[in-house]
Amino acid sequence: MPEQISAETNDQTPRSTRGRPPDEVKHEAMLAAARALFYAGGLKRLTMEGVARTAGVSKVTVYAHFSDLPGLIRAVVLAQRDRMTAVLEALSTDPTQLRQTLIEFGLCLMDYLTSDEFLTLQRMLASQAMQHPWLGPIIHQEGAEATCDKLAALLREAVQRGGLREHDCRMAAEQLLGMWQGFQTTGLMIGGCAKPAPQALRQRIESSVDLILSAHAPEGEAS
Repeated sequence: MPEQISAETNDQTPRSTRGRPPDEVKHEAMLAAARALFYAGGLKRLTMEGVARTAGVSKVTVYAHFSDLPGLIRAVVLAQRDRMTAVLEALSTDPTQLRQTLIEFGLCLMDYLTSDEFLTLQRMLASQAMQHPWLGPIIHQEGAEATCDKLAALLREAVQRGGLREHDCRMAAEQLLGMWQGFQTTGLMIGGCAKPAPQALRQRIESSVDLILSAHAPEGEAS
């Protein structure tokens, strides 16, 4: 279940937020409220009024920060992407550690793609995409496309360093993402399979990375 966000007045600001700009505190409170409402009940629960009430701010303040409902949802998706990006940015940039970097990337990503939060989002999207055609493109572009771009950039940097031979990095990134996910994300979404064990997931990720690296290894180095 998503975390419950309680409305707070300025006098009830948590200690961790004291000293920070009021607008930043309000912005984060509204994002947290929107995220909780979104995952709790989708667009039926997520309204500008609901976010204002849950975050303890005025509706005018919500509109000032996000302008409309699509803008609010985009901000929620971007916040999730930023959390993942922060983890990915911490990965090694040592050219000799490309394999391990890709494996860590895969573990981080698949931990999210097999989470209850992601599965709830996918089910919600499947049921509401027809009524709200603007919803799918936001989630796809800011989620899947942005992730693929990040992975392709890692491969492109390896090509520039000479660690991989020239190839279509975007296609290779899509192939790697596809191998990591396999059928399991679809199975999880419809309740057709159990969440993979950590060791099984690591083996899938490692073998997929090894396949891609072998396929695009510099001439004379491919196994």
